[in-house]
Amino acid sequence: MLKISQNDKIIEFKYFHPLLSMAEEEGVDIGLLLRGTKINPDAFLLNGYKINVDQVERLLGSIAKYCREGLMFDYGMKLNLSAFGVVGFAALSSPTARDAIYIAHRYMSVILPLISINITESEEFSYIDVTVNYRLKPDSERLLLEVTFSSLYTMAHYILQDNMPDLELEIGVSITDVNRYFLNNLDVSFLSGSDRNRITIPTSILDTPMPLANKGAFDSNLKQCDELLENLPFLDKSLSSGINKRLLYQDDGKLLSQEEIAQELFMTVRTMHRLLKREGVSFREITNATTAVRAKKLLEDNQLSISQIAFDLGYSDLANFSRAFRNQVGLSPSEFRKSLGTINR
Repeated sequence: MLKISQNDKIIEFKYFHPLLSMAEEEGVDIGLLLRGTKINPDAFLLNGYKINVDQVERLLGSIAKYCREGLMFDYGMKLNLSAFGVVGFAALSSPTARDAIYIAHRYMSVILPLISINITESEEFSYIDVTVNYRLKPDSERLLLEVTFSSLYTMAHYILQDNMPDLELEIGVSITDVNRYFLNNLDVSFLSGSDRNRITIPTSILDTPMPLANKGAFDSNLKQCDELLENLPFLDKSLSSGINKRLLYQDDGKLLSQEEIAQELFMTVRTMHRLLKREGVSFREITNATTAVRAKKLLEDNQLSISQIAFDLGYSDLANFSRAFRNQVGLSPSEFRKSLGTINR
């Protein structure tokens, strides 16, 4: 997945105002929490002040050191959808709970690029996976997951209310006794030390209508979210270059679809096409070029038949593969293999 540089200041500091206020009310010196974070001490007074990933990690480290256990869980319980600006309003106005989750999946990088949210549906259960996108110190990662899961619980309770099911939580960090008690009081069964961070829910609840569903507001909010995404400083300044690398280095060799790539980029397919058009290239042109590169590599192995290579690259028949390869390389697959001095199989 394409990521944002840890040094790009794109995270709104306003999201941390309530957290620091909670800490101050409990007797913790805010100046102490900000020390060493390189966050302006007057950040509370500065409209639109933004911080980067590194500063967030330093702040979380200070909170872990100086604040009580459970503070981040309590903070997360205060973070309902409306706390997240236009992304939250998009989720609030969406048709169903499923749509609201997909909003979180698509636009999380606008709010907090440290994490991403994905959902996988099956007939009986669905799985909401939370991924930490950067290598953080253990305490910082734990606090980040605590606030994320408690916030997701708060949002789910708002949407489902009396239909709130028992939740199963798997988390990849250790849970303290204080937080274990907190989770037990919310009727959340959990497993710590897992190899993933996941909430398991019944798939049937995804069809629950949102209380404030409004198509006009939903479409308007989505447009604003897409505009915010377009202004994010991805590490690959060239979107086409980033997509090219992603397609080339897919571990299982599968050719990712435009829908899958757009999801990884937290944008709609339409937005992705619009941004690529600005660079003078199309998604099809990128996939054709990367497929040709992969095909050349496979053709070097004379143990693979050309038909097998075509199948492995996702072509339904050899003729289509040969035509596409010739358009990119100027030679047929068999001619290219001969040019390498290998046996045409």
